Amino acid sequence: MCILHVSARYLNAYEVNDLCQLTVCYFRFHKYLGVSETKKQCPLFFLNKPSLCYPISKSTKGGIRRDLEYTLERLALQLKNKSRTLKQVAPVFQKMMKILYETHFPNAEARRPGPNPNCPDADILTVAYLLEYIGEDSENSGYRHLKSELKTVFPSLPERSRFNRRRRNLSTASEVIRQTLTRLLPQTDVYIVDSFPIPVCDFKRANVSKSDFKWADGTGTYATYGRCATKSLGTFFGFRGTLLTTASGVPVDFCMTSAGTDDRDVLPHLAERGEYPIILGDKGYISQHLQAELIETEGTVLLPTLRRNQKRQYPERFRKLQVRMRRRIETTIGQLTDQFHISRVRVLKHWGLLTRMSNKIGSNKIGSCVLGAFVNQCLGRPLMKLKDLVLA
Repeated sequence: MCILHVSARYLNAYEVNDLCQLTVCYFRFHKYLGVSETKKQCPLFFLNKPSLCYPISKSTKGGIRRDLEYTLERLALQLKNKSRTLKQVAPVFQKMMKILYETHFPNAEARRPGPNPNCPDADILTVAYLLEYIGEDSENSGYRHLKSELKTVFPSLPERSRFNRRRRNLSTASEVIRQTLTRLLPQTDVYIVDSFPIPVCDFKRANVSKSDFKWADGTGTYATYGRCATKSLGTFFGFRGTLLTTASGVPVDFCMTSAGTDDRDVLPHLAERGEYPIILGDKGYISQHLQAELIETEGTVLLPTLRRNQKRQYPERFRKLQVRMRRRIETTIGQLTDQFHISRVRVLKHWGLLTRMSNKIGSNKIGSCVLGAFVNQCLGRPLMKLKDLVLA
């Protein structure tokens, strides 16, 4: 079931709020019919746990959040009208990360057994975020570059293997920080979902590969064969990432599944982890059963792009709005692929892969992306203009 009979008088303006109003008008005047099917269980793993979605309690959220946002904005504004070189940006990111870490994990290092490390946890997280901005595909060369370039900012960085172990151990803290930064960005009622391939090796090597990804981890997720028709990749061996963003393209949630998993089996698991009134999707999400299930269980309206040969279509102007808004996630996936190398797997274990994805999207790839969007908001720049945020 989808929005097919919206009266023309509701098709005046086409912004995000208008899309919400159109959806509400439809469900006000048309009774939603449909029987949901049982949610299909599919092996997948997320970047974060649902219990971590609100690290600040609601009773104290108002005051703490305003003070935290004000402090972070003041630090970000230090980059206003400056060249934003690596040496300029690193101290600002360091201070912001220190404040965020101490807000959520006060005295965390002092509570551990043994002496405190020479390099604090906040510096480990800062370097993990900066690694995604310098454009180095090799983590080894990128870490050497940062360590030599920022000796005065991070004088006690550990050896690379120890750095990686500490970064993996801080993946939960990184995810909490990402969620905090996400809530400081403009909120919307419209979200966009899409998936992209994550091959673990060349297709011709898949049969002889002895990668640990061929065996399931604790969640039952393992690399399988899948097909991607939209990115000229064809059949590949690996995983499939599913990304959920706001209408402006800022990543909100992310999960990975085996490459052969249907996108429609993953979306219900993402929808139950937050409040998403409207979700836009491509043609891979066309399913009346899925739409009925989401509206019944989560109160989420799914608006997929319809095929042109379907009998029922959206009104023409509404269709153009839906297509234009949905394309924003393609740009975000392109940024994560080209700048943050999210589709390149250079790790050996599931844990390392999960941590690396978390780093790139916010915990370290989505985390870096969300941190950059927050800094851009403070500087008055487009939220997802990340390419020239750090001139390494």
